[in-house]
Amino acid sequence: MQPGQLLCDRYRIEQALATGGFGETFVAVDTHLPSQPQVVVKLLKPSNSDPATLQIAQRLFEMEAATLEQLGKDNDRIPSLYAYFELRGEFYLVQEYIAGTTLTEELDDRKFSESDTLAILHEILTGLARVHRQNIIHRDLKPDNIIRREIDRKLVLIDFGAVKQVRAAIIMTPNPAVSRTIGIGTEGYMPSEQGIGYPKPASDIYAVGAIGIQCLTGSAPHLLFDEDSLKIEWQHLRRVNPDLAIVLTKMVAPDYRQRYANATEALDAIASLMPSSIPPHPPQPLSTPTPSVTPVAAPVVRSSSVKTVSIPVNREVKTSSRGIDRRNLLKWLGFGGVGVVSAWLLNRVFSNLPELTKIQFKSVMLDSQGKIIDRPSGNAQIFTEDLGNDVKLTMVKIPAGKFLMGSPASEQNRADDESPQHQVSLKAFYLGQTLVTQAQWLVIMGNNPSYFQENDKLPVDRVNWLDAMDFCDKLSQKTGRTYRLPSEAEWEYAARAGTNTPFAFGETITPAVVNYNGSHDSDRGSVQREYSGKTSPVGTFPPNLFGLYDLHGNLWEWCLDESVGNYHDAPTDGSASGDIRSRDKNKIRRLRGGSWETYQSLCRSAFRFADVGSRRDSIIGFRVVCSRFAHFGER
Repeated sequence: MQPGQLLCDRYRIEQALATGGFGETFVAVDTHLPSQPQVVVKLLKPSNSDPATLQIAQRLFEMEAATLEQLGKDNDRIPSLYAYFELRGEFYLVQEYIAGTTLTEELDDRKFSESDTLAILHEILTGLARVHRQNIIHRDLKPDNIIRREIDRKLVLIDFGAVKQVRAAIIMTPNPAVSRTIGIGTEGYMPSEQGIGYPKPASDIYAVGAIGIQCLTGSAPHLLFDEDSLKIEWQHLRRVNPDLAIVLTKMVAPDYRQRYANATEALDAIASLMPSSIPPHPPQPLSTPTPSVTPVAAPVVRSSSVKTVSIPVNREVKTSSRGIDRRNLLKWLGFGGVGVVSAWLLNRVFSNLPELTKIQFKSVMLDSQGKIIDRPSGNAQIFTEDLGNDVKLTMVKIPAGKFLMGSPASEQNRADDESPQHQVSLKAFYLGQTLVTQAQWLVIMGNNPSYFQENDKLPVDRVNWLDAMDFCDKLSQKTGRTYRLPSEAEWEYAARAGTNTPFAFGETITPAVVNYNGSHDSDRGSVQREYSGKTSPVGTFPPNLFGLYDLHGNLWEWCLDESVGNYHDAPTDGSASGDIRSRDKNKIRRLRGGSWETYQSLCRSAFRFADVGSRRDSIIGFRVVCSRFAHFGER
């Protein structure tokens, strides 16, 4: 539909709000009313026009319209339904237009106080409790679907996820006999039972709890999700009142039976933590935003009694030669297998989770002259792979977080391709505690290509990018987990270990803490030690604050990325740049960390080296990432 078009001789289209796989949404004007108010028009367009499909679609559409009408009555937290109709085989909803700003705009990566977070949760749960009392589940609660209404500053719930299911049935239904629901929701806010197609009121409580955690930490919940505990791990980022922590922990419990059963129960728990009077005005973040008013579409909802086909909706289940990952497996189960089959598959997959242990260690910090000024203690979680022949591989859990990738203009000896600095958000992952050793290479690959072969604790060298990829493939096959090379972002995040200095150990390094060529260190005031001229056994030098060894020096480390220049348009989610699938030996690949041969400036956390993927050299090695804990996975 185009601006100016008159729909049903009444609704004049003004502008498009959204277009997607489910249909289209528009702002329109109701020309039959004297004030000509703005409304939201939602078009649900079937792709299959055969009579049987249209008949099913019409029945589902009428049921959903009835639910929308029921929800909008006497509930100022839900937009009203004004009309619904079918026109030339297409289905339309006309709803109240809500002018305001989304909660996403209010959050904007900011952290809110405890009292303001409580006020937000209280408002959300107040509207949601009315929904749950009508036996309806929202199923897509997230900051984008909560609007601060401009006229009265109240929070309004929009875009009920259930109608997306009806849209899916209208758009894609091939078989009306299937009666399961589709796994509708958004990553980070959608619990496991909802992902496999069995949403409950407690599923909405999980989403609200995740929003509360986001208010307190400033981090989206999917970045805090721990794939080992299956929990949102957040309390290390923000200390709060223990009673509030208990309530939020219960709201986001992995098992729905451990959560509050519905919004009324959760509302009572939140209310018990609040002062006697509820704040009359919207809470302000610790740094107050000045959002602009953005038109946002009003919601669509469905009754829990509506039955739809069990098919994927606007979500691609990505597969590789090794199958699907944990999160997509949950989605896949929601689209296909249920009951005993689901339980069997989940048990098969998650039984391969590693056993984590905690280690303690000491790192070092240097002043600008290279003198050790501190030996901070650290701890990390690890798991160990038994590769056979008494050879072990230790993987360190790298916590989820954000960091500034690249170097500032003020950093000495920086290069242009370290710009522009940009924030990257990463999920938790596991990285090899050390470079891959010759013993590990030998047990997996059956040979030793290294130039330096004094003992098997030396890192394997003279391996090219293709060799490293082959090692990851064979290691994955042997262990049943998915191993790969780290992306540049993962590598730099792990190398920095929470620091923003040129090196993880401070402004400088010395040959006492890193194996590199220190013969030109006088310009930085470092204390020169003997230059080894060769690799050193892994674990010889101090670890960084993540408990990782040799991120600076020893050997250059292959990364997954193709070399594509500077950081303009670089990914911000920790993924690799360029073509990571091709095994073309002539592609240029990235390396990081410096080596025993390189000077200090090339060992910086931000420094980026590149070489053809076929190069083998005694200054090049690698370490591995474990990104999935399943017999199914994607690289």
